[in-house]
Amino acid sequence: MSQKQPGHLPPEALEDWMAKVSDLLGFEEDIDISAVLDLTRDVAHDVARPAAPLTTFALGLALGRKSPEEFETGFRDYHEQLTRLAEEQDSP
Repeated sequence: MSQKQPGHLPPEALEDWMAKVSDLLGFEEDIDISAVLDLTRDVAHDVARPAAPLTTFALGLALGRKSPEEFETGFRDYHEQLTRLAEEQDSP
């Protein structure tokens, strides 16, 4: 493990980071970074902070089961459903 202090990436650097992650993990699908970050924020605020990375991990698993042709539609559908589910957790 590295001993250097954690850094913070400016928004424009996230695309470069995700390109490196995509290369390392071997996928070519484009990631809507803003949508993923929005979902993570909504889940963290409406459900619980630890639920945010778990939810995005589960989203990745579900998308991994889709064909490349279904990826974009699947992402939009799952994003909408998960956001709605998170919002409902805040309701009485």
